[in-house]
Amino acid sequence: MCGIAGQYLFDEEAQVDQALLQSMIDRLRHRGPEAVGLWVDGNVGLTHARLKLLDPEHGTQPMHGKNGSVLSYVGEIYNNTELRAELTIHGYPFQHSSDTEVLLAAYETWGENAWPRLNGMFAFALSDALNRKLHLVRDHVGIKPMFYRIADSGIEFSSEPAGWISDASLHPAKPEALIHFLRFAHSVKGPDTLFKGIHALEPGQLLTVSHAGSSLKRWHVQQKVEQAVDDPIQLTAKLRHLLHLSVGRQMVADAPAGVMLSGGVDSSILTGLLSQMQPEPVHTYAVALEGDEADLEAARNVARKFRTRHQSIVVSPSEFFRGMDELMEIRKLPVALPNEVLIYLLSKRAANDVKCLLSGEGADELFGGYSRVLDQILRFEEAQRKASAGDPLPLKALRLENPTLDFSSEARFFESCYSWFTPNELLDLLNPEWHSLVRESSEQCHADSFLNEAAAIDYEQRFFGLLLNYHLPHLLQRLDGATMAASIEGRVPFLDHALMDFVRSIPMKLKYRTGAQGKELLRRAFADLIGDRAAARVKKAFHASPRLLFESEEGRKRLNNMMADLQNDRLFNPDGVLRLLNQNRGQQDYLGVWLLYSLAMWQNRNTL
Repeated sequence: MCGIAGQYLFDEEAQVDQALLQSMIDRLRHRGPEAVGLWVDGNVGLTHARLKLLDPEHGTQPMHGKNGSVLSYVGEIYNNTELRAELTIHGYPFQHSSDTEVLLAAYETWGENAWPRLNGMFAFALSDALNRKLHLVRDHVGIKPMFYRIADSGIEFSSEPAGWISDASLHPAKPEALIHFLRFAHSVKGPDTLFKGIHALEPGQLLTVSHAGSSLKRWHVQQKVEQAVDDPIQLTAKLRHLLHLSVGRQMVADAPAGVMLSGGVDSSILTGLLSQMQPEPVHTYAVALEGDEADLEAARNVARKFRTRHQSIVVSPSEFFRGMDELMEIRKLPVALPNEVLIYLLSKRAANDVKCLLSGEGADELFGGYSRVLDQILRFEEAQRKASAGDPLPLKALRLENPTLDFSSEARFFESCYSWFTPNELLDLLNPEWHSLVRESSEQCHADSFLNEAAAIDYEQRFFGLLLNYHLPHLLQRLDGATMAASIEGRVPFLDHALMDFVRSIPMKLKYRTGAQGKELLRRAFADLIGDRAAARVKKAFHASPRLLFESEEGRKRLNNMMADLQNDRLFNPDGVLRLLNQNRGQQDYLGVWLLYSLAMWQNRNTL
């Protein structure tokens, strides 16, 4: 929902350039095509592009509070009804029903203590006239993005890097970030992005700006939760209740909500719950690449069960690559995974019927859906314990099975399981001038701090915490980018804060077993709603086979063009790329080629 941009100048006598702000918000109109607002007061200026979901008549932004605060905000506050009731008791004079006004009222009543009271997804800029400062705030888990740029004169911010992309000084990419993207398919590493000078506000962070400068702090720190009652019946009942409440909150809008329905357990549950609450048939959508359509039938089965208005979208390779071109042009970022393009094309179709789509992001991280990675990690831990006790054979066997993995620590083992390329593969793919950066990147372990933080909260469930804090924000950034590029909002009911805290409190033994299918607790809790067939289905997401893409006529042409472009590329070694291409052809997976192609395609639009 919506896009924002703005500027704060440190010199209080300076004047914000309105033309600059207008140009930034114009490049974000895909996020909010229905209205544009701009407010400037001397050294501070905010802009807003709006997608009207709540209170379309009165929710215009930037919005002014009664104490002079001004807000430009992206997202939804799902507990705005409860907060409104409490703030009314405090005497706040509400004028309309917008959750934007609730957010303003919360700040003008409680100050920075308002942020922890919010249950929702949000990224916003709030100008505090009384204290002469600007706050940039991002939600707890990073559902909505916020980027910023610090210069000598002040700070600029935007919902996407696209807000700055016409500025030639920002085109150069950081080689370190390109290498990180190749390793992990992440366009953001902590605060760093692919662009020099542009930083990402991290989940749960607050950037405060005043004439004295800027300060960055984390307003949301994950706390240890009290362990839930060890009773499967009570756990199931509470889980169902909390997810039911979350879907109920997130379906609230002055426009219909739909569901991205892959036919897997997560999206089937959301479809079932929304169908129970909504009197008219729910709009559901599934998408697949031509020739890779088997999963569409599973989605149709769920749609028939709940009598939804269902659309199955089949995309040819040519349509896929055109969609990829469009998405990259809009977002100004490489496409990390093929399913981003499918979600974008699905969202374009859905935008004819609905303004928001429910998606199952977060369920795998909360309930243990990544069984391949989790099983490997838990096997490694068990093998280490046995080695310490005098039995080295399991660890030796694991090393023989996985010769490319890094066994030096838990965090490094996780990263090597999680990465697309080994350091040696990257050395072969990249020109020698970048080899030192590859070695530096492989020596760093970005997962270490996340793992330590998660272990301090709950040692037993530290890898669940690692996935929530290290992996999930990148999925959410991709979901936001793919949906908002089509002017539609993606909502994630599994990431309701009360639900997340409850699931984190569930004992590990009830949530995950090595060798099991994954998400067993979730499957059992909702089997009667979605049926045994959907509950038993293996983990599925919208899938576009890289093999089918690159063996199509359009795909072969694109690879030939890529190889021609790489002959004079400073980053890539064409001989190493050809070796990768031939190896992937032999294995018929093309997974590495996909990531390389996406980055090379993006590189054509940017320079080192």
